[in-house]
This record gives sequence, structure tokens and C-alpha cells, in this order.
Amino acid sequence: MPTYDIATRAQALALKIGGRHPNEEIKHITGISVRSINRIVDQAIERGLDLNNPIILDSYVADSPRSGRPSKQAKA
Repeated sequence: MPTYDIATRAQALALKIGGRHPNEEIKHITGISVRSINRIVDQAIERGLDLNNPIILDSYVADSPRSGRPSKQAKA
């Protein structure tokens, strides 16, 4: 699954909650699949997005922690 930068996810979220653009148009504008658009919206709502007061915070569209083995490299 491709990953999208935070600005692209925020743009897709803004277009979707604005209600004026269908999913196919958002897909054309941002390059994000319809399924991913719906997932971004669902995650934003889970993270506290209020559709009555739609202010988009970074935490709504930030990357989720990834599972897996931590890196052994020391962070410089």
C-alpha cells in the first residue's frame, strides 16, 4: 500500500468533509485511491475529528505507528 505525505492526506480529508467533491474527483486531484480516502476519513474521526467543527489537526492525518522489529541503528 502506498504511503502519502501528511499534506496530501489533509487535502483529501478537507475535500471529503467539505462535501462538494465526490470520491472519484478527490482521487483524480490527490492520487489517493477511494478506499484510502475513506480510511483516512475514518481514522480522522477516530482520532477526534468533529464533523460539526471541521478543523483539521496534524494528529488526525499523521502516520500511525508501524509494527515490527525496532531498528538497531542508533539515532544520531
